[in-house]
Amino acid sequence: MNEKLVTIVVLPLARAHILKMRLEDKGIKCELEDVHLIEGAATSTVRVKILETDLNEAFKEVDQLLGLKPETQKKSHKPGQILVPVDFSSVSEKAVEMAFNIANHLNTHLAIMHSYISPVRFSIPYGDIYPYDTTLLKQTEHAEEEANRQFKNFLARLVQTIGTENWEKVNPEYIVKPGFAEEDILAFAKEHPTRLIVIGRGGDRSWPGTVGSVTADVMYNAPVPVLVVPEEMQPKPVEQFKEVLYATNFDEKDFTALDKLMNIVKPYNVKVTCAHVGLPDEYGWDIARLEGMKDILHKKYESKEFECKLIMGNNVLDTLESSMENDNIDILALTTHKRNMISRLFNPSLARKMVFHTHIPLLVFHA
Repeated sequence: MNEKLVTIVVLPLARAHILKMRLEDKGIKCELEDVHLIEGAATSTVRVKILETDLNEAFKEVDQLLGLKPETQKKSHKPGQILVPVDFSSVSEKAVEMAFNIANHLNTHLAIMHSYISPVRFSIPYGDIYPYDTTLLKQTEHAEEEANRQFKNFLARLVQTIGTENWEKVNPEYIVKPGFAEEDILAFAKEHPTRLIVIGRGGDRSWPGTVGSVTADVMYNAPVPVLVVPEEMQPKPVEQFKEVLYATNFDEKDFTALDKLMNIVKPYNVKVTCAHVGLPDEYGWDIARLEGMKDILHKKYESKEFECKLIMGNNVLDTLESSMENDNIDILALTTHKRNMISRLFNPSLARKMVFHTHIPLLVFHA
């Protein structure tokens, strides 16, 4: 029997037990290996082993547990909705109002999510059996009630501002759940058809798990474009936005990002400007590439107004900020790349720098 057992995944002990129960419900024999209890402690990870003949069925359960889906299911043709994580702060209200406007113009749905910290997530077990805190249930109920109360008040202010009849046009969905904001946002975007995430930067620092503290994580790891709304943004209806600046570094993914950008701004009468910050010694080559980009965009989107320009400067961040102020840019868009933790610490990307500097919305695409 042991010779026919194979390891399919290595998981934390608690999650491995969940998978074991799910597999056994399907009639799949399962064993956990490397579980050692020493004075109430357990190994942090265990191997989940099954019979070789059950591999295909077992992998389906593993995918579901980890929030993954088969490749055939990922290609959904449903129109993506707009997801807005909120923390009940003033910048969250700005984010929801902007997301509502976009959802209304794109004729799509709006999902509003809040994740609150549950005391259960921070209880520390001392083994398979541990002392139960009699106040834990009461604390959990209080956290849930407080989250729902604040969510209700938050929605009441929004609906009053937008109007009940207009609000119902986007068929809003409300999600209030215990958990961690960044994990829940990313999991929702992966598991549901999502066109865009609109998230605030800033927020109420007194509220645990504030949206502002997870913006960078969502921006780097979300599978869809992320629109970051800064707290300092001056209130302005999206219909009054006149120009979107796309910062290009002539990346091969620029045209994919621009396709997504055009899909979002399609209902609006805005001008799209592609700009590159360059140096004098690269002037000729940069101009040639910008002209080529302009020709392709004009042919593909005949009805839209495009401009491609070269901005001379040594510091990309300062040059872009100066250009945006002079030209009254309404939204800055750019493409970011996934990078490892070391490079993020010692060489932050332009997208991360702009998140904490710009006073206008930042639309981030992923290479």
